[in-house]
Amino acid sequence: AIEDDAKPNSNICPKCTGQPGSKPMLTNRDAVTSAINIGLMLGCKINNRLLFQRKHYSWPDSPNNYQRTMSGSYAVPVGENGDFEGIRITQVHLEEDPAKWDPLTGEIDYNRAGMPLIEIVTEPDFTDSEQVREWLKKLVTTLSYINAINRKSGIKSDVNVSIAPEYERAEVKNVNSQSAIVDTIEIEVKRQVAEKEAGREIPMQTRTYDAENKTTVFMRSKETAEEYMFIPDPDIPFIDITDDEIAVLKGLLPESPSVKLANLVKIGVKEADAKVLAEEFTLIDLFEKFSEDIPIKILTTYLRREVVGVANYNKMEVSDLLFDENQLHILLTLVRDKKLTDPVAKKILESLLLKPFDVMEHVESNDLMSEQDDSQLKNWAEEAIAENAKAVEDYRAGEEKSLNFLVGQVMKKSRGTAAPDVVREMIVALLG
Repeated sequence: AIEDDAKPNSNICPKCTGQPGSKPMLTNRDAVTSAINIGLMLGCKINNRLLFQRKHYSWPDSPNNYQRTMSGSYAVPVGENGDFEGIRITQVHLEEDPAKWDPLTGEIDYNRAGMPLIEIVTEPDFTDSEQVREWLKKLVTTLSYINAINRKSGIKSDVNVSIAPEYERAEVKNVNSQSAIVDTIEIEVKRQVAEKEAGREIPMQTRTYDAENKTTVFMRSKETAEEYMFIPDPDIPFIDITDDEIAVLKGLLPESPSVKLANLVKIGVKEADAKVLAEEFTLIDLFEKFSEDIPIKILTTYLRREVVGVANYNKMEVSDLLFDENQLHILLTLVRDKKLTDPVAKKILESLLLKPFDVMEHVESNDLMSEQDDSQLKNWAEEAIAENAKAVEDYRAGEEKSLNFLVGQVMKKSRGTAAPDVVREMIVALLG
């Protein structure tokens, strides 16, 4: 794999730069499997025999003057005729990634040239940019369920925009983030509307997105399929996929995020919490595993709020947290059995998510088990009352927050091991 921040042109070879005499490599099986999984998750029919073609065009990002792809006039894509969240999927296919070319500066980076790339092609079913935004969120979540996307790298899209079915479309190439895709749609719609209002025709063309100036820039007239002169690649054999292979992969796929969300709501999780859990496969996977013996309320509190909070604070994805699943389960079991108070457990969790350790050993060596000795709790409560006469006086005068202060003093004495509700009841009893 090539790191996203690798120095430009630091990972190249004769094959990826199209040197004379170099022969292509057949795409690796992992890429084919990933493409099949994506097609299945998007409701596509998976084809049994796949064919790479040469798509001819002469631009700086294509060192061979053609791109190897499973799209085009005679190609057989991995999957076709699908549907995802109400949007028809034309096809899912494999192709080789071109070089990274910035037409505004002329700079080219061949690091990723020739790498396997999976492209999803939709029908023109979107009506506005907001619909695209929400659909992309669901798509990224779904792909993360099958580990088919790097959230840090994001997605790259060729955005096709037409303001009406009878008008030609413009294709904006290589838009590389969800927010940029939405911006591109809105910018291109405004441009095309302005062209029509001015009485000018809108020719079919290829453009590029200029993020700095918030505009799209003309690159070239849009080619037709005939102009690409598709031919089967003679250097790459057919890829055969059996029905048995497809059936096995389908059986290994997880439920979709929308199904997970519905299941969570059905068992009593609030919809807002369920959405957060269902959008992150790591969280929903833990929830389903732990729900056999950990109450839903505890799971919702710790997974949806505490784990997500720690990830956000450290500017990390939940999937990047370095916790040990078994140790996290032990921690939540201690909370369930009231052997740890919430303040203590949450403090342990903050450390556990960033560096694995033995939870039981940590709890026992630091004497963090929940304080159950009523006589000890009473001693701490009496000390707090004796040391804070003003708070006692204010509480007796009707100031409820003074009681919270006294509870806090006992919690300090117990180092968080006392249960706040038990302490509250004891102080109220002692104060009559």
